[in-house]
Amino acid sequence: MDGVEMDADSTKPGTQSLSRVFTVLEAVRSGCADLASIGRHVGTGRSTTHRLVSFLVQHSYLRHIDGRGYVLGPALISLGSAALEQMPLTSCARPHIEQLAHETGDSIHLSIREGDNIIYVDKIPGTKGLEMRSRIGLQKPMATTGTGKVQLFDLPEQEWLRLYELARADALANEMTPTGFLEWDVFRAKLAEFRDKGFAIEREENEVGICCVAAPIRDARGKVVAGVSVASSVHYMSEERLGTLVAPVMRCAEAISAELGWCRPV
Repeated sequence: MDGVEMDADSTKPGTQSLSRVFTVLEAVRSGCADLASIGRHVGTGRSTTHRLVSFLVQHSYLRHIDGRGYVLGPALISLGSAALEQMPLTSCARPHIEQLAHETGDSIHLSIREGDNIIYVDKIPGTKGLEMRSRIGLQKPMATTGTGKVQLFDLPEQEWLRLYELARADALANEMTPTGFLEWDVFRAKLAEFRDKGFAIEREENEVGICCVAAPIRDARGKVVAGVSVASSVHYMSEERLGTLVAPVMRCAEAISAELGWCRPV
């Protein structure tokens, strides 16, 4: 019609079909498992829905399981794995830990598990002029670091004990038992409490005079793959302030987890 400008892309049949394909995948991801519920979610009739779903099944983006219905297919698993490999943790985490550093003014640590230790893969120094021994590439025992504790959350208790004993042996060997080093029963009880709450607090267990709040980072499978923490001197870490840091640290961890494909359980 004269005087009416249309967005050509939005009306192209190919564009509409592509949009519907992605909407079908989102519908199945959210729990729609039959043609009727998928059609309601997408806004298509039965024949169109059947055509879209059949196309996705044919190309392994969906599959049908007897007694359960339609689920996401192996082609998406392959794509997801490739996407994770192409987006290293440090790259996707960096903007989020920079934001956390800006919010708190404290040192931010990002670590992953390396054998029986954690290794710091990124660090942003705080703005309070404090010096910490931590540095990128440094390895520390899992059981005595905040970012290590949160990576214990998914492990069985016997593994907690084994890693605790290794941390204790390391401290004794170096004749540097930290001020806050905990006895096993206390360590176990606190770690169980932290696991239930979804974050950990570490008080001078790793380095004298330093406290931190940490949270776990999870991947698309829900598995803990890293930890992030806010750390500072005990002088700046009163009980009240530690409490106020929990929310921003957990938000940061969840934002990084989302980058890795994690979805909050419904």
